[in-house]
Amino acid sequence: MRKTFLRITRVLAIVLAIPTAVTTMTSNADAGAHHLSVPRHGSDPVTVRFASGSSGPEVAEASEMLLVYVGTAGLCCEGRTPVAGRYLFDDNDLSFTPAFGFEAGQDYVARIRIPGADDDFVSFSIPSDGLTVDASVTGIYPGGDILPENMLRFYLHFSTPMSPQVAFDYIRLRDAAGNVGQAAFMRFKQELWNEDRTRLTVLMDPGRIKRQVATNVAPGPALRAGQLYTLSVGGGWPSADGASVLPPFSKTFSVSSALRERPDVRLWQASGPCIGTRYPLYIAFDRPFDRHLLSKDIQVVAEDGQIVSGTVHVGEGETSWSFTPNDAWTQNELFVVASMELEDVAGNNFRDLLDHVANTGAADVSSTSVRISLKTCSEEFAPTMLNSTAHSQW
Repeated sequence: MRKTFLRITRVLAIVLAIPTAVTTMTSNADAGAHHLSVPRHGSDPVTVRFASGSSGPEVAEASEMLLVYVGTAGLCCEGRTPVAGRYLFDDNDLSFTPAFGFEAGQDYVARIRIPGADDDFVSFSIPSDGLTVDASVTGIYPGGDILPENMLRFYLHFSTPMSPQVAFDYIRLRDAAGNVGQAAFMRFKQELWNEDRTRLTVLMDPGRIKRQVATNVAPGPALRAGQLYTLSVGGGWPSADGASVLPPFSKTFSVSSALRERPDVRLWQASGPCIGTRYPLYIAFDRPFDRHLLSKDIQVVAEDGQIVSGTVHVGEGETSWSFTPNDAWTQNELFVVASMELEDVAGNNFRDLLDHVANTGAADVSSTSVRISLKTCSEEFAPTMLNSTAHSQW
């Protein structure tokens, strides 16, 4: 272990005297040339090249010696979480590749930690492609104005990739008096972004939701039925490319009683489309469901067992769903099939409740499908039926 540390020390000592604007840093040591390369493209790794014949560090050691953070060296690194990714040692090169790629225009700093020496910091950024979109919040979901007391998650959608690891510097939950909810959200080492960092999942702390859990008893649930709350995103949050900052955004909602019953497709109301048309199939739910899961956890299956291809639309407040086929309906019967994992906004699925009584197992659910009979409609009647259905369901 000591020999490995000393070898890494010799290899990385060159960083101390190299300007951060240089992409590849080189030193001619007695054992041969050594390089530290920073990426020029989002998919490139940060790479340290060892002298020929070096065995390189173990992965566990590498993850302690070379860490990459979002931001500049002046802001690094206490209280910040390093970028997640993987390490690889191959042909004398130790490389770090981030899990989601480096963002164009974003500042990063590589932190070199060598025992017995001061930490060294190397700043770098990925050149922007010149195409920029001003940062804005394009949506907060659930979209309804009334949410259950035990709702589990929010989705925040942005117009452009955002800087990570700073979300909770800007996101606040306030009651009607303006008091900020303390410890309302779960905080992970890595924020819950989608791949292109335009959608952030914010989880309510389940301990504040589940009854008889210490954090639910004191200080109590984060949301209380009958009260008004505002989820706000403060202005100033920088986009990943650094070209713009987010203007403030907020969503105010009231809280209803908790959802403590499993979903049941028998409570869904379906309207069948007309054979020979591409009119949508509509489903009205008895409760709001998770918006992201609605887009992927319900399928339309034809009578012959084939999955029907088409476009899904999630209705306002996530209480309805429609499906428009790519081709005209041809079969007499359809099945709308929901995944067992589809959750409502409180995290309840068809098998189990998020907040269930202790020692109760998952329910035995025989089916999560709805059978729909298609209609034979005259050309004059079909548009009238469609408009009437759309009004009643949406």
